Amino acid sequence: MEKHPGLMLLRNERLLAGIGMEDGSVRLLRDVRTGIDYIANAASAEPFRLETDAGFSSEFESFECRRDDTAPGEARISLTWRTRSNVAVHGWASLAEGADSLEFGCSADNGSEERLLSLEYPIIPNLKEITEGGEDDYVAHAFATGLKVRNPLKHFVHGETGWRYAPYPESFSGASMQFFAYYGMNKGGLYFAALDGEGYAKWLNFYKNAEGFLEASFIHGCEEMGAGKGIYPVYPVRISLLEGRDWHEAADLYKAWATKQNWCARGTLAQRRRSGDTAAWLHDEIGAATFGINAGSDRTLWLRKYRELIPTPIFHVLGPDWTNEPQTFYRGFPGGFDDWFPTRFHAGNLACLREMGDKFAPFEFDYLYRFDGADGELGRAAAQKMPERIKSIDAYAFPFLCPAHPYTHDFHVRRDETLQRTDDVDAIYYDISANNILKVCMDETHGHPVGAGKAIEEAYRRNYADTKAAMEAVAGQQVPLGTEMMNETLLGVIDYYQARAGGQPAAPLEGWPLRELLKTGVAELIPMFAYVYHEYGAVRLDGWGKLVEEIGSLYYFTVARTYLWGGLYELNYEYSPMEALDGAENAAEDHYYPFEARGYAFSEERALYLAMYARLRTGPANKYWAYGTMLKPLEFSCPRLRMDWFHYNHGTKSKEYNDSGELDADAIVHSAWRYEKESVGLFFANVGKEGLILRVRIEPERYGMSGMAAWAYGQDAHRPAAIRLDRQPSGETEFDVPAGSVVVVELTI
Repeated sequence: MEKHPGLMLLRNERLLAGIGMEDGSVRLLRDVRTGIDYIANAASAEPFRLETDAGFSSEFESFECRRDDTAPGEARISLTWRTRSNVAVHGWASLAEGADSLEFGCSADNGSEERLLSLEYPIIPNLKEITEGGEDDYVAHAFATGLKVRNPLKHFVHGETGWRYAPYPESFSGASMQFFAYYGMNKGGLYFAALDGEGYAKWLNFYKNAEGFLEASFIHGCEEMGAGKGIYPVYPVRISLLEGRDWHEAADLYKAWATKQNWCARGTLAQRRRSGDTAAWLHDEIGAATFGINAGSDRTLWLRKYRELIPTPIFHVLGPDWTNEPQTFYRGFPGGFDDWFPTRFHAGNLACLREMGDKFAPFEFDYLYRFDGADGELGRAAAQKMPERIKSIDAYAFPFLCPAHPYTHDFHVRRDETLQRTDDVDAIYYDISANNILKVCMDETHGHPVGAGKAIEEAYRRNYADTKAAMEAVAGQQVPLGTEMMNETLLGVIDYYQARAGGQPAAPLEGWPLRELLKTGVAELIPMFAYVYHEYGAVRLDGWGKLVEEIGSLYYFTVARTYLWGGLYELNYEYSPMEALDGAENAAEDHYYPFEARGYAFSEERALYLAMYARLRTGPANKYWAYGTMLKPLEFSCPRLRMDWFHYNHGTKSKEYNDSGELDADAIVHSAWRYEKESVGLFFANVGKEGLILRVRIEPERYGMSGMAAWAYGQDAHRPAAIRLDRQPSGETEFDVPAGSVVVVELTI
């Protein structure tokens, strides 16, 4: 047997791990079956990093380790580091017999007068390439709602590109779920996950270290900071071996655990639909969405034009310009109750929407507060206090209310209950809210522990739930609640969310740290959140589009992908004018952001393309795209298209403003869905201008099905056209996908 001097080993027939006997760092991680050693050289590795007010440190005065094989069938190593300031850091690593995964845990006993802020453990250092030159290596991370980067060892830059601090639950600047994976396609890889069903604050990190290798780590926040207060995570971190079957392999592991947690306890959307526990109109009737159309100025010409060409109801998240005091993107926002009421909705807009059967939600900065406005003293007392050192790419520079303060809760409920009573809204939308904000507050007067990640997260859930209940009591029906971005912890509370990453690179915001890699195709959006949670909600609004030719041909790909991944395409008007109708567009003086005039004409052709997907969403694809479980897509060959894009719908001072380029994209957008045990839908959208013949291995029996039929849906056809399937005994199936159409291959029992 191979010897490893200086290491304490955890070994079974699948996995070999080694812990340094001198310092407790992880120095060896091997897949025994494939022979892959994942760690290149751990001579300079750090075993842990303890954060205090003075910063991070891995220094210790003494160290001890021992075997602790007390559980039957499990090998375990226990570690203790003692610092000069009388802090004892504890760690453990275990490997069960026959398992292909390690589990780690940690804690810190604080015998000092200094504050402990966080503990980073485990640290898996110096991860090397898996495939030749790393060209088939990928990292897939739950950053935002899922991104994948090819050859991160090559493309990540120490101190710049990567996820050095990815907070959870925080999906604008961090992670929407608690896992990521580093793998080489069809060779091997590693799955990293924190198995915490309670929403504790943590960071899921994957980055290039100072040695030029990749490093993975987890940081655990301190729930109660203060002299003598320690850190005691109650959940394990799991690191499992992968076979390299793309990111879905890791997502399947996570989903098996995640859907058993409390945030899925209300059941699937299909189950809730049958019991009346959801707003059916949001899932069944809405074919498309808009975001940011002025609430306080007459926009009826545009509202009617959209519905003239898009035959389904549209969901409009109206702009913020409806409050008594200004709520804008550049001149501030309201404070207390009297700054919000009376409201200033344009009556003609609301009457038009109701006449056409459309739905609307007001936009609110629900946790931002003007402290020199109404009830300023109450707001200042409830202000969220951020730590001096923030572990995030975001500075969180807004004046936030702490969700755990009693005033915040009462104000949040009262404001939106009143809004429901005065304006009869269909839904509500919250921007820069719980999914965007670090879950910490350092104020000692709010009644929560200082730090308090879990207490802060629970307060957000409580405030949302109580506000929603109050609005529904007034409305006498379900009132969907939406937010910017989404975290798993808010499933069952949030009904829909706005994202922008699906429009990248012709979109701003949550994808920006990897924007240059997204522009080259090295980084790409993946439907990670939908794959794990789609059948549980919430509805995704994405696309960041306009119905103009000038945004480029990538529009056709983005629309198709948004729908085939279970979302609603969003036309967005936050930072730029609406489409010009008969040469006229809305004026910047009426808007909540001082945009530059454009004069880009409304494109009926693009509206009709969107209408095709809206009809599918509310028609034959509804049970899949609204209620289905996303499956791993089929593998097949198709051409790539060079598609142009132009991005002008953002802040005029931003670096990406007026950016443009070209991106290679698949000519066929594909997704696979299961609707309960009833059927499977395989979708193939041709986003090009030429018809294509596909050859795909389709095996109905693999899904427990036997029947198979196909239809094509096009822009001009009011009825689907049957598609001939030429199927070989091997399962290889050949069929046509006409230009600009969607072909659905449905498998039935």
